[in-house]
Amino acid sequence: MVAGTVSGGDGEVSGAAAMTAMWVDPRFRRQGVGDVLAERLLEWARVEGCQRMVVWVTEVNAGARRLYERNGFTSTGASQDVRPGELEHEMSRSLR
Repeated sequence: MVAGTVSGGDGEVSGAAAMTAMWVDPRFRRQGVGDVLAERLLEWARVEGCQRMVVWVTEVNAGARRLYERNGFTSTGASQDVRPGELEHEMSRSLR
C-alpha cells in the first residue's frame, strides 16, 4: 500500500529545485504524511546543493497550500493559468 508520493527535480532557475508532484492517499491525509514527504524532498534538494525549493499550487487546493505554508513556503506573487479559468500560484522557500 502506498500512503503517498512526492517527486522533484531541477527548478527553472539555477540553484533551485522544484517539487513537481505530491499526492497523499485520502485515507492517510491529515496524519502528517504530506509533511514527511515534503521534509524528505527538502532534504534531497539540500544534499543536491540547491538553495531554494519552488512549488506551484492551484488556487482551489487550500489543503496543499496550508501544507506548504506549514513547511516554510511563502507566495512569490507569480501565477499562471493551469486550466481555463483556474490559476496556480508559485510558492518557494529557502533551503539554508
